[in-house]
This record gives sequence, structure tokens and C-alpha cells, in this order.
Amino acid sequence: MRNIFLSLTLIALLALPLTPVLAAGEVAIYTGITQWIGKAPADEQAEICVGLLEDANIAVTWYDSDGQAGDLADWMESVTGDDGLDICVLYGDFPPEIYPEGNAQTDGSIAETFIETTDGDTFINHADYMFWGLAGRNREGGLQNMMDIDGIVMWDDDTPMVVTSEGSAISPSLTDYASDRPFHTDQLDGDWEIEVSLAQNDDGTRADPIIVRDGNLGRLIPMIQTNGGDEPKGAIAAEVIIWLMSTTPVEPAGKLSTTWGDLKAVR
Repeated sequence: MRNIFLSLTLIALLALPLTPVLAAGEVAIYTGITQWIGKAPADEQAEICVGLLEDANIAVTWYDSDGQAGDLADWMESVTGDDGLDICVLYGDFPPEIYPEGNAQTDGSIAETFIETTDGDTFINHADYMFWGLAGRNREGGLQNMMDIDGIVMWDDDTPMVVTSEGSAISPSLTDYASDRPFHTDQLDGDWEIEVSLAQNDDGTRADPIIVRDGNLGRLIPMIQTNGGDEPKGAIAAEVIIWLMSTTPVEPAGKLSTTWGDLKAVR
């Protein structure tokens, strides 16, 4: 009887479609130190983002003190390579606890390792130049080292950004605006490619927000990089995160063999 049960169960398992399951990951938001946005408005936007993510049943941790940068580093190390899509949201700073200041560790930092697995782990950055760091502690080298692209920069104040059709679908809160630090799509190199451009200039060489991905590895999302702007950063971030979490598959490798192994243990 037991053999008949096991045989029927195996047949049922084989009949199931081997479709990808959605990535189950976590989000961390850091507002301990901010740049180009005050601490109070950054916290206000972070609170909005947290609320929307919690409503969507997405696990989120908010580190709102500069004394918690070490906790952010611990979180990042704990989720790196965990087979889930994890996302870190920054407000213009790049804590030395995850990327040593002055570009002291150009390869292998906690932050770089975070985006170098097939989990697709992601940095979102608001306000100041992505990875620039407080008072320019990394300058252009932060972005260049994180992407391994020499010469890539983010300049051009007041660059008009027009929301794309994809951007409207992903983030209803996103409207046309002027970015002070748009991403330079014409400087992409290596395996980096555009996944989705949510808003861009006329010829698409400047974009913000934009999702770029390093092949099948991690993602960077410069998002509303403006100096003192009052855009709804929290809502836009939440909408993009919810979209990413709901559309990013993780192949269930080994799932069937594990299930069959469990069944063989039935007595």
C-alpha cells in the first residue's frame, strides 16, 4: 500500500508545471545619514515606504540612526546569496560600514558582494549622486568601483525626465520632473544593461529612475536624485519594489528531488 501511495504521489508531482516561484526577499531602508535631503523629510518618505511595503506583506527593516550602520552591514551580509531578492534603500549616503570610505576597498566590499550574486540584490538611491558618500568621501569612484566601469558619472543638473509607458505602469506616483544626477545610459559597459527605464530624456541617454542590471547578477536603481526635491520618493520606491518582488522569479532548483527524498522517508 505504501508503494502505491508513493507511486501515485510521484506521478502527481511530475504532473505539476515547473514554473518559477516568486522571489521572497527583504528590504532594508537606511536614513541614518542623508545627503541632498534633510533627515526629517527622508524619515517621512521612509515611513511612507515602510507602510506601503508592509501593506504588501514585504518584510522591511528601517535603520533610522547613524549608529545603526553596522546593523545594516550585518543585515546585508546575512541576506547576500540567500536565493531571495533583497533590496537596500539609501538616501544619498553610502555608509563606510558597507563600503570603506575613500574607495579603500575597491573590490569585495560588503556592498559590492551584495550585488554580485544571482539573487539580483538591489540598491535604490534617492537624492544625492549614487555612492558618492557624505561630503564626497568616495566621489566618482564609488559608482565606478561598484559597477567596475571606469569613467561612468552622474552629472547634468536639472535634466528633464519624462515618464515612460513602463514607468507609468510600474509607478503611478512617478511624474515628469528634473533630475540633478541622472544615470548615463550611454556609459554602460560590460554585462550591465537596462532592465527598465522609468523616466528619461529625449534621446534616452539620461534616465532617472532606471533599473540597470549586471547580467544575471545585481541591480542598481538611481531614483529621484534631486537636490532638496519634494518628490514622493517613498511611494515611488515602494511601487518599484513591489513590482520587482512580484515579477522576479527564482527557479526552484532541486525542489522535486527534495520532495521525493522526503517522501521516501515516509514510513
